[in-house]
Amino acid sequence: MLTILNLLGQNAKLLLPLGIFFALCLPETQTDMSVIVPPLIMVIYAVTFIRMDLMVMLRETLSPSHLFKQVLISAVILILMPIILIGACQAVGVNALLMPSAVWYAVAPPIASTAWICSLMGLNLPVAMRIIIMTSLIAPFTGPFIGSMVLGDATGLSSFAMFQNLAIMIFVGVVIALIGQLLLGSARIARHKDSFDGLAALAMLLFLIPIFNGMTRQIILNPWLAISLVILATILNFSSQFVLMLLARFTSSASLSQLASVMAVVGGNRNVGLYYGALPPDPVFSMFTALYQLPLYLTPLLMGQLRRLMGLDR
Repeated sequence: MLTILNLLGQNAKLLLPLGIFFALCLPETQTDMSVIVPPLIMVIYAVTFIRMDLMVMLRETLSPSHLFKQVLISAVILILMPIILIGACQAVGVNALLMPSAVWYAVAPPIASTAWICSLMGLNLPVAMRIIIMTSLIAPFTGPFIGSMVLGDATGLSSFAMFQNLAIMIFVGVVIALIGQLLLGSARIARHKDSFDGLAALAMLLFLIPIFNGMTRQIILNPWLAISLVILATILNFSSQFVLMLLARFTSSASLSQLASVMAVVGGNRNVGLYYGALPPDPVFSMFTALYQLPLYLTPLLMGQLRRLMGLDR
Protein backbone atom coordinates (compact mmCIF):
# COMPACT_ATOMS: atom_id res chain seq x y z
CA MET A 1 0.00 0.00 0.00
CA LEU A 2 2.83 2.41 0.88
CA THR A 3 4.44 1.67 -2.50
CA ILE A 4 1.22 2.64 -4.29
CA LEU A 5 0.93 5.84 -2.26
CA ASN A 6 4.60 6.64 -2.96
CA LEU A 7 4.00 6.23 -6.70
CA LEU A 8 0.91 8.44 -6.51
CA GLY A 9 2.86 11.12 -4.65
CA GLN A 10 5.84 11.03 -7.01
CA ASN A 11 3.67 11.26 -10.15
CA ALA A 12 0.94 13.56 -8.84
CA LYS A 13 1.57 16.35 -11.37
CA LEU A 14 0.48 14.07 -14.23
CA LEU A 15 -2.04 11.92 -12.35
CA LEU A 16 -4.21 14.81 -11.14
CA PRO A 17 -5.24 16.09 -14.61
CA LEU A 18 -5.53 12.51 -15.89
CA GLY A 19 -7.91 11.82 -13.01
CA ILE A 20 -10.37 14.34 -14.43
CA PHE A 21 -10.63 12.47 -17.74
CA PHE A 22 -10.96 9.19 -15.84
CA ALA A 23 -13.80 10.66 -13.73
CA LEU A 24 -15.60 11.79 -16.89
CA CYS A 25 -15.51 8.19 -18.18
CA LEU A 26 -17.02 6.64 -15.04
CA PRO A 27 -20.59 5.34 -15.36
CA GLU A 28 -23.27 7.50 -13.79
CA THR A 29 -24.91 6.26 -10.60
CA GLN A 30 -28.35 7.32 -9.37
CA THR A 31 -27.08 7.39 -5.78
CA ASP A 32 -26.78 10.89 -4.34
CA MET A 33 -23.01 11.06 -4.01
CA SER A 34 -22.96 14.68 -2.88
CA VAL A 35 -23.34 13.44 0.72
CA ILE A 36 -19.74 12.19 0.68
CA VAL A 37 -18.33 15.56 -0.43
CA PRO A 38 -18.15 17.12 3.08
CA PRO A 39 -16.31 14.06 4.53
CA LEU A 40 -13.87 14.10 1.58
CA ILE A 41 -13.19 17.81 2.16
CA MET A 42 -12.51 17.02 5.82
CA VAL A 43 -10.04 14.32 4.73
CA ILE A 44 -8.26 16.74 2.35
CA TYR A 45 -7.88 19.23 5.22
CA ALA A 46 -6.70 16.44 7.54
CA VAL A 47 -4.11 15.08 5.08
CA THR A 48 -2.72 18.59 4.62
CA PHE A 49 -2.75 19.61 8.28
CA ILE A 50 -1.32 16.32 9.58
CA ARG A 51 2.10 17.31 8.20
CA MET A 52 2.08 20.63 10.04
CA ASP A 53 3.08 21.13 13.65
CA LEU A 54 -0.28 22.78 14.14
CA MET A 55 0.19 24.00 17.70
CA VAL A 56 3.61 25.52 16.98
CA MET A 57 2.47 27.07 13.69
CA LEU A 58 -0.69 28.43 15.31
CA ARG A 59 1.35 30.00 18.13
CA GLU A 60 3.76 31.51 15.57
CA THR A 61 0.92 32.71 13.35
CA LEU A 62 -0.89 34.33 16.29
CA SER A 63 2.25 35.81 17.87
CA PRO A 64 2.38 39.63 17.85
CA SER A 65 5.30 39.60 15.39
CA HIS A 66 3.39 37.52 12.81
CA LEU A 67 -0.27 38.25 13.53
CA PHE A 68 -0.63 41.59 11.75
CA LYS A 69 1.19 40.28 8.66
CA GLN A 70 -0.95 37.12 8.50
CA VAL A 71 -4.20 39.05 9.00
CA LEU A 72 -3.16 41.46 6.23
CA ILE A 73 -2.34 38.60 3.83
CA SER A 74 -5.65 36.92 4.69
CA ALA A 75 -7.53 40.17 4.13
CA VAL A 76 -5.96 40.45 0.67
CA ILE A 77 -6.98 36.87 -0.21
CA LEU A 78 -10.41 36.80 1.45
CA ILE A 79 -11.61 40.40 1.05
CA LEU A 80 -9.59 42.46 -1.46
CA MET A 81 -9.20 39.77 -4.14
CA PRO A 82 -12.91 38.78 -3.98
CA ILE A 83 -13.92 42.44 -4.36
CA ILE A 84 -11.62 42.82 -7.40
CA LEU A 85 -12.71 39.52 -8.98
CA ILE A 86 -16.43 40.10 -8.43
CA GLY A 87 -16.12 43.71 -9.61
CA ALA A 88 -14.26 42.58 -12.74
CA CYS A 89 -16.95 39.97 -13.50
CA GLN A 90 -19.66 42.61 -13.12
CA ALA A 91 -17.70 45.09 -15.24
CA VAL A 92 -17.30 42.69 -18.18
CA GLY A 93 -20.93 41.58 -17.91
CA VAL A 94 -20.60 37.95 -16.84
CA ASN A 95 -23.92 36.21 -17.49
CA ALA A 96 -26.29 36.22 -14.48
CA LEU A 97 -26.48 32.42 -14.69
CA LEU A 98 -22.70 32.18 -14.18
CA MET A 99 -22.30 34.97 -11.63
CA PRO A 100 -23.05 32.93 -8.47
CA SER A 101 -20.29 30.48 -9.42
CA ALA A 102 -17.84 33.36 -9.85
CA VAL A 103 -18.87 34.80 -6.47
CA TRP A 104 -18.45 31.51 -4.59
CA TYR A 105 -15.06 31.01 -6.22
CA ALA A 106 -13.97 34.53 -5.25
CA VAL A 107 -14.98 34.29 -1.58
CA ALA A 108 -13.71 30.74 -1.01
CA PRO A 109 -10.51 30.26 1.03
CA PRO A 110 -7.47 28.57 -0.50
CA ILE A 111 -7.94 24.84 -0.80
CA ALA A 112 -5.92 23.10 1.92
CA SER A 113 -4.06 20.98 -0.61
CA THR A 114 -2.43 24.12 -2.07
CA ALA A 115 0.20 23.65 0.67
CA TRP A 116 1.01 20.31 -0.92
CA ILE A 117 0.87 21.88 -4.42
CA CYS A 118 3.33 24.56 -3.24
CA SER A 119 5.62 21.77 -2.04
CA LEU A 120 5.38 20.04 -5.44
CA MET A 121 6.32 23.34 -7.12
CA GLY A 122 9.28 23.94 -4.83
CA LEU A 123 7.71 26.94 -3.06
CA ASN A 124 8.05 27.89 0.61
CA LEU A 125 5.90 25.34 2.45
CA PRO A 126 5.85 27.01 5.92
CA VAL A 127 4.67 30.29 4.36
CA ALA A 128 1.90 28.44 2.50
CA MET A 129 0.88 26.58 5.66
CA ARG A 130 0.62 29.76 7.73
CA ILE A 131 -1.54 31.42 5.07
CA ILE A 132 -3.80 28.36 4.85
CA ILE A 133 -4.19 28.13 8.63
CA MET A 134 -5.12 31.80 9.00
CA THR A 135 -7.43 31.94 5.96
CA SER A 136 -9.13 28.71 7.09
CA LEU A 137 -9.78 30.29 10.51
CA ILE A 138 -11.11 33.54 9.03
CA ALA A 139 -12.97 32.25 5.92
CA PRO A 140 -16.21 31.19 7.67
CA PHE A 141 -16.54 34.78 8.94
CA THR A 142 -16.01 36.45 5.54
CA GLY A 143 -17.15 34.33 2.57
CA PRO A 144 -20.77 33.59 3.55
CA PHE A 145 -21.44 37.22 4.37
CA ILE A 146 -19.77 38.68 1.25
CA GLY A 147 -21.60 36.11 -0.86
CA SER A 148 -24.95 37.00 0.73
CA MET A 149 -24.28 40.72 0.24
CA VAL A 150 -23.64 40.21 -3.49
CA LEU A 151 -26.24 37.55 -4.25
CA GLY A 152 -28.90 38.30 -1.62
CA ASP A 153 -31.59 35.63 -1.26
CA ALA A 154 -30.26 33.78 -4.31
CA THR A 155 -27.89 31.83 -2.04
CA GLY A 156 -30.73 29.63 -0.77
CA LEU A 157 -29.11 29.46 2.66
CA SER A 158 -28.54 31.98 5.43
CA SER A 159 -25.02 33.33 5.87
CA PHE A 160 -24.97 31.92 9.42
CA ALA A 161 -25.91 28.43 8.20
CA MET A 162 -23.12 28.64 5.62
CA PHE A 163 -20.75 29.77 8.38
CA GLN A 164 -21.69 26.70 10.44
CA ASN A 165 -21.25 24.28 7.52
CA LEU A 166 -17.86 25.70 6.57
CA ALA A 167 -16.60 25.84 10.16
CA ILE A 168 -17.60 22.23 10.84
CA MET A 169 -15.75 20.86 7.78
CA ILE A 170 -12.57 22.79 8.60
CA PHE A 171 -12.72 22.03 12.34
CA VAL A 172 -13.27 18.28 11.85
CA GLY A 173 -10.35 18.15 9.39
CA VAL A 174 -8.08 19.79 11.97
CA VAL A 175 -9.22 17.38 14.70
CA ILE A 176 -8.55 14.34 12.48
CA ALA A 177 -5.07 15.73 11.72
CA LEU A 178 -4.30 16.21 15.42
CA ILE A 179 -5.45 12.64 16.22
CA GLY A 180 -3.31 11.33 13.35
CA GLN A 181 -0.27 13.20 14.68
CA LEU A 182 -0.77 11.71 18.14
CA LEU A 183 -1.11 8.17 16.75
CA LEU A 184 1.70 8.28 14.16
CA GLY A 185 4.19 10.77 15.60
CA SER A 186 5.90 13.58 13.67
CA ALA A 187 9.04 11.51 12.88
CA ARG A 188 7.07 8.79 11.09
CA ILE A 189 4.99 11.35 9.19
CA ALA A 190 8.15 13.17 8.03
CA ARG A 191 9.79 9.86 7.07
CA HIS A 192 6.89 8.93 4.80
CA LYS A 193 6.60 12.25 2.94
CA ASP A 194 5.96 10.60 -0.46
CA SER A 195 3.25 8.42 1.06
CA PHE A 196 1.44 11.46 2.44
CA ASP A 197 1.85 13.19 -0.92
CA GLY A 198 0.20 10.11 -2.41
CA LEU A 199 -2.56 10.21 0.22
CA ALA A 200 -3.22 13.88 -0.63
CA ALA A 201 -3.34 13.01 -4.35
CA LEU A 202 -5.67 10.07 -3.64
CA ALA A 203 -8.03 12.27 -1.61
CA MET A 204 -8.16 14.81 -4.44
CA LEU A 205 -8.77 12.07 -7.02
CA LEU A 206 -11.56 10.54 -4.91
CA PHE A 207 -13.14 13.98 -4.64
CA LEU A 208 -13.63 13.89 -8.42
CA ILE A 209 -15.95 10.86 -8.25
CA PRO A 210 -18.95 12.50 -6.54
CA ILE A 211 -18.65 15.89 -8.24
CA PHE A 212 -18.33 14.33 -11.72
CA ASN A 213 -21.18 11.84 -11.18
CA GLY A 214 -23.62 12.49 -14.03
CA MET A 215 -21.53 15.40 -15.26
CA THR A 216 -20.67 13.81 -18.63
CA ARG A 217 -24.37 13.67 -19.49
CA GLN A 218 -24.89 17.26 -18.32
CA ILE A 219 -21.95 18.46 -20.44
CA ILE A 220 -23.35 16.70 -23.53
CA LEU A 221 -26.81 18.20 -22.90
CA ASN A 222 -25.46 21.70 -22.19
CA PRO A 223 -22.20 22.02 -24.14
CA TRP A 224 -22.22 25.83 -24.34
CA LEU A 225 -22.83 26.15 -20.61
CA ALA A 226 -19.97 23.72 -19.96
CA ILE A 227 -17.63 25.66 -22.27
CA SER A 228 -18.63 28.95 -20.60
CA LEU A 229 -17.96 27.53 -17.14
CA VAL A 230 -14.57 26.08 -18.15
CA ILE A 231 -13.55 29.47 -19.58
CA LEU A 232 -14.80 31.28 -16.45
CA ALA A 233 -13.02 28.86 -14.09
CA THR A 234 -9.77 29.00 -16.06
CA ILE A 235 -9.73 32.80 -16.31
CA LEU A 236 -10.54 33.26 -12.60
CA ASN A 237 -7.89 30.78 -11.48
CA PHE A 238 -5.01 31.44 -13.87
CA SER A 239 -5.45 35.23 -14.03
CA SER A 240 -5.16 35.44 -10.24
CA GLN A 241 -2.03 33.31 -10.32
CA PHE A 242 -0.48 35.13 -13.28
CA VAL A 243 -0.91 38.63 -11.79
CA LEU A 244 0.71 37.58 -8.51
CA MET A 245 3.50 35.76 -10.36
CA LEU A 246 4.20 38.98 -12.29
CA LEU A 247 4.45 40.76 -8.96
CA ALA A 248 6.85 38.07 -7.74
CA ARG A 249 8.94 38.42 -10.89
CA PHE A 250 9.36 42.17 -10.78
CA THR A 251 9.68 42.82 -7.06
CA SER A 252 13.24 43.49 -5.91
CA SER A 253 12.82 41.85 -2.50
CA ALA A 254 13.51 38.10 -2.39
CA SER A 255 11.18 37.59 0.59
CA LEU A 256 8.33 39.51 -1.09
CA SER A 257 8.89 37.57 -4.31
CA GLN A 258 8.66 34.32 -2.38
CA LEU A 259 5.49 35.48 -0.60
CA ALA A 260 3.87 36.62 -3.86
CA SER A 261 4.70 33.25 -5.48
CA VAL A 262 3.01 31.38 -2.63
CA MET A 263 0.04 33.76 -2.65
CA ALA A 264 -0.33 33.14 -6.40
CA VAL A 265 -0.87 29.42 -5.85
CA VAL A 266 -2.99 29.62 -2.69
CA GLY A 267 -4.94 32.69 -3.80
CA GLY A 268 -5.69 31.31 -7.26
CA ASN A 269 -6.68 27.82 -6.19
CA ARG A 270 -9.69 28.27 -3.99
CA ASN A 271 -11.78 25.68 -2.17
CA VAL A 272 -14.90 25.87 -4.32
CA GLY A 273 -15.81 22.40 -3.04
CA LEU A 274 -16.25 23.88 0.44
CA TYR A 275 -19.27 25.84 -0.83
CA TYR A 276 -20.41 22.91 -2.97
CA GLY A 277 -20.62 20.93 0.29
CA ALA A 278 -22.21 23.78 2.26
CA LEU A 279 -24.83 25.19 -0.16
CA PRO A 280 -28.13 23.68 -1.37
CA PRO A 281 -27.84 21.78 -4.69
CA ASP A 282 -27.46 24.03 -7.75
CA PRO A 283 -26.90 22.35 -11.15
CA VAL A 284 -24.89 25.25 -12.60
CA PHE A 285 -22.64 25.58 -9.56
CA SER A 286 -22.29 21.77 -9.49
CA MET A 287 -21.01 21.84 -13.08
CA PHE A 288 -18.72 24.77 -12.27
CA THR A 289 -17.28 22.89 -9.25
CA ALA A 290 -16.56 19.86 -11.42
CA LEU A 291 -15.02 21.80 -14.32
CA TYR A 292 -13.08 24.08 -11.97
CA GLN A 293 -10.96 21.07 -11.05
CA LEU A 294 -9.31 21.34 -14.49
CA PRO A 295 -7.29 24.53 -13.80
CA LEU A 296 -6.80 23.49 -10.18
CA TYR A 297 -5.35 20.08 -11.06
CA LEU A 298 -3.29 21.54 -13.91
CA THR A 299 -1.65 24.12 -11.63
CA PRO A 300 1.41 22.04 -10.60
CA LEU A 301 2.11 21.14 -14.24
CA LEU A 302 1.31 24.38 -16.11
CA MET A 303 2.07 27.02 -13.49
CA GLY A 304 5.29 25.24 -12.56
CA GLN A 305 6.36 25.51 -16.20
CA LEU A 306 5.26 29.15 -16.34
CA ARG A 307 7.36 29.92 -13.25
CA ARG A 308 10.39 28.48 -15.02
CA LEU A 309 9.70 30.53 -18.19
CA MET A 310 9.38 33.67 -16.05
CA GLY A 311 12.68 32.96 -14.33
CA LEU A 312 11.11 32.50 -10.90
CA ASP A 313 12.71 29.09 -10.27
CA ARG A 314 16.27 30.32 -10.36
